[in-house]
Amino acid sequence: MKTSLLVEFADAGALASAARALRRRPELTLDAYTPYSCEEVREALALPPSRLPLVVFAAACLGAGGAYGLEWYTTAYQYPLDVGGRPPHMPLAFVPISFEMGVLAAALAAFVGVLMLGKLVKLWDPVFEIPGFEAVSVDRFWLRVDAPGELDAAAIEAELEAARPIRFLLLEVS
Repeated sequence: MKTSLLVEFADAGALASAARALRRRPELTLDAYTPYSCEEVREALALPPSRLPLVVFAAACLGAGGAYGLEWYTTAYQYPLDVGGRPPHMPLAFVPISFEMGVLAAALAAFVGVLMLGKLVKLWDPVFEIPGFEAVSVDRFWLRVDAPGELDAAAIEAELEAARPIRFLLLEVS
C-alpha cells in the first residue's frame, strides 16, 4: 500500500512556493492539480517541455508525404495518362491534397496526443474520492507528494507550513 500526501492551497503562488521547497528533495514525486494552466506552477515543478509539438510535426510530415507518395504512385507510376501534353508527374497538382492530408494528420495527432500525454483518458483516480477535491475545477490548488518508500508526512508538513496550506490529507493508494 502506497501513501500519498495531498496538500490544498488557496492560490497558485502558494502551490508554486511549496513545490519549489519540496523539489530540493529528489526522492519525492510531485504533481499539481489546478483549475487553469499556471506557468508559475509548471516552472516550480520543473516539468520537461512537451513532446506534443514533435509528435504533431512528425504526423503532419508523414501525412503529407504519404498523400504525395500515393498520388505519385497512382498517377505517375501505376496509371500514367497523357492528358493535354503534360508530364505524368506534375508536382503542383499534388500540393493541395498533400497539404490537406498533412493538416488532417496533424490535427488527429494533436487530438490523440493531448488525450494520451495529458492522461485525460484516465477515468478514475483515488484522488477524485477526496472530499472537497472537486473545488480544483473552480478555485483550489492541490499538490500531490509521493515517495518511493515510506512517506514522512510530518516532516513534509513542517516543511510546507511557510506556504500557508489550507489542509493536509493522506491518501492510501493500492
